[in-house]
Amino acid sequence: MINAHQIAVQLQAANIPFKTVNHPAVFTAEEADRYVQGESFIRTKNLFLTTNKHNHYYLLLIEEHKRLNTRCFRQQAHSPRITFASPEELMTKLGLTPGSVSPFGLLNNHDHDVTLFVDQNVAAAQTIGCHPNDNTKTTILATNDLLNFLSQAGYSAHLVNL
Repeated sequence: MINAHQIAVQLQAANIPFKTVNHPAVFTAEEADRYVQGESFIRTKNLFLTTNKHNHYYLLLIEEHKRLNTRCFRQQAHSPRITFASPEELMTKLGLTPGSVSPFGLLNNHDHDVTLFVDQNVAAAQTIGCHPNDNTKTTILATNDLLNFLSQAGYSAHLVNL
C-alpha cells in the first residue's frame, strides 16, 4: 500500500508543491480542523460509497459542512441506490481504514474500479487539504495539482453539483 512518504516522493517527482502538517490521529474533518488552523485550503469530507449490490464504488469529495444529498448524487452519477461502503470494502479497495479516507487512497486501488466524483465547489477551490493515506498528517496542495496528479494515475474527476 502507498504510504505518506511514498506519496510525498511521488508529488516531488511530479514537481507538485505541497505542505504536510503532522498532528495526532483524527477521524473527522472537524477534528482535523483543530490542527490546521491558520492554513488556507478547502476542508472536505471524503466519502467512500457503493451501490446496494456492492458492484460499483465511488469516492466523493464534498465540502466538510455539506450534507450528502444521495438522490442528487445518484442522479448525477447515473447510479442506483447507494450506501456507505463497509470498513472491509474500504480496506480492500483503497487500503484505508475509516477516518483516513483520502483521494490518495485511489493510488492503492489496483483494480481501478473506484470512480472519483468531486463536487464543483471543491474542484473550484484554489487549495485542498487531505490525508496522505495517514490520518496523522494533512497534505495541502493546489486542488488542480491534486486532480491532475490523480488523472495521471488513471482517476479523472467527474464533477457533480451537490
